[in-house]
Amino acid sequence: MAELRQVYTSVDARDRIVDAALTIFAELGYAGATMRVIAQKAGVSSGLIHHHFKDKEGLWNLVGQRISDDFLETVSEGTDVDDAAEALRRVMANYQRYWREHPQALRFQLWRVLGAPEDERKERSKLLNQFFVPKVKRAQDAGVVRSDIPAGLAMLTVGGLMQYFLHSDIETNDAIEATGDPVPDDTEILNYLLGLITTP
Repeated sequence: MAELRQVYTSVDARDRIVDAALTIFAELGYAGATMRVIAQKAGVSSGLIHHHFKDKEGLWNLVGQRISDDFLETVSEGTDVDDAAEALRRVMANYQRYWREHPQALRFQLWRVLGAPEDERKERSKLLNQFFVPKVKRAQDAGVVRSDIPAGLAMLTVGGLMQYFLHSDIETNDAIEATGDPVPDDTEILNYLLGLITTP
């Protein structure tokens, strides 16, 4: 099942190409993926991909933009509430849910860090930080999040560790189980991570 929403018409091969590109980029990363392999996965010619998307970097950027758009829409759901603590909890719960439900997008995100085109990575970083950091700052201003750390660092603490729990479940589960403790579920992980930055 495709992770990205269809945006072209049902008879258009562009959605197949974008879905195939996500699959191949998630599997092989930017450096390992080729237009030929993406074309084979999509069942189209390499020429058609070049016609619609120019080159591999253009296709990578489009897939990244589509992930970012879907991600921001998901993390925003139900967060327009007056209670700053509840708004922050909903944002982070949505964040956790998005990555859990979109494993290829999570792998794509990891490949971004490991050597994707820097311009796309920088653009995405600005976009997401302009969304998340003010939400954490709002919670700080309301006395919900610790004020002794920058809002950006508080956001990175929860978001970075959340991603680590999701993509390194073997390591995290083994570390927790080493002392005989039960592995926490997603709600318990969310509570733990928010507890690292919220005021007592």
